[in-house]
Amino acid sequence: MASFNVISFVSPYKNANTFIVEINEFDVLIIDVGNYPIDDLVTWLTVRNKNVLGVILTHEHADHCYGIDKLKSRIDFTLYCSEKCEVNMRDPKQNFSRYIEEFESFGVQSEAEIIKDCQVLSFQDFKCRVMETPGHSPGSICLFAENAVFTGDTILNNVKSPLSFPHSNKEDFINSKRKIEKALQPGVTIYPGHDEPFLYS
Repeated sequence: MASFNVISFVSPYKNANTFIVEINEFDVLIIDVGNYPIDDLVTWLTVRNKNVLGVILTHEHADHCYGIDKLKSRIDFTLYCSEKCEVNMRDPKQNFSRYIEEFESFGVQSEAEIIKDCQVLSFQDFKCRVMETPGHSPGSICLFAENAVFTGDTILNNVKSPLSFPHSNKEDFINSKRKIEKALQPGVTIYPGHDEPFLYS
């Protein structure tokens, strides 16, 4: 059974999570990069001599992709996201940085590799399956790993997923939630886009 450790960096904006998946002593995968001071993350990675195998975005909203270009300027990695996330993260209106006071208006410039529904990604001994879960945003995905699911803002801890964005879609969200619930197993840890991870029961 593969084992991995998950560490979170929490953004000052709405407690958005950046998750560091430690696959082994040196190799890590990063899921989402929010708007906390990027130097903290870079220092953590460099002091521990970590090798970043990739960064995956759960969706295109500013509080989950704000730090991508700054991190890319310091550390080389491959960026992964869904096709709709790839398009929307580049537009300040679609990533909503234009409308959030705490953010400078921006569009992600870094190149990205498109990932699709049911695709299995392998990073050394860590494997995760992509599930496209539109609703909260068009580009939302969840990542299913062994005993862990990274849900972005599609499934949150004791809070309903916000569906008030102009590009949110309630019908898509209902279908996505059903799809996720069919795949979830009791005892799995859910790592949401905001606030604390929790056990699914």
